[in-house]
Amino acid sequence: MDRRGILLGTAGLAALSLSLSPGMVLAQGGTAHWLSGSEYIAKTLMGGTLAKQTSQLALERGQHPKVKQFAGFEIAEQTALAQVLTNTADPPPVPLDADHQAVLRTLQAQTGPGFDRAYILSQLQVHQALLLAQQGYLDNTNRSTDTQNIAVLARMSIQQHLVMLQEIQQMLG
Repeated sequence: MDRRGILLGTAGLAALSLSLSPGMVLAQGGTAHWLSGSEYIAKTLMGGTLAKQTSQLALERGQHPKVKQFAGFEIAEQTALAQVLTNTADPPPVPLDADHQAVLRTLQAQTGPGFDRAYILSQLQVHQALLLAQQGYLDNTNRSTDTQNIAVLARMSIQQHLVMLQEIQQMLG
């Protein structure tokens, strides 16, 4: 077991957890901040880019078949969501901010079963943040019907993925 890698991985994922925690939809000081349409799209696309890029890495490095299976589902889902949100057939990935880049670098440093566990943990955290973004937008009463419908569908899919991820996490130990 690569304890150093796991500790470093945990530190990088902790940074993601802090940066993508409820602060995504809370203004400074903890007051409620409903996401505007542009904020919603930006947060959803950035989280989706990280989910897709880490999933592409999981297809290459993942060892457990369920990890690879989930990674394939995630890539397809994030590709479709980006197409719908941008109304573009082949949208380019959104540039990652420093926190998201740190998570990607942390996963790139992992190998073996430690990679599988770190990938699933990062997906859990990204999906929790994406769920908050969907809810933050849906809580805003000044929203477009089209984007509202996308957020409703995305929220349902994210909730399903969270259940799947928790099951895989238990399997991996």
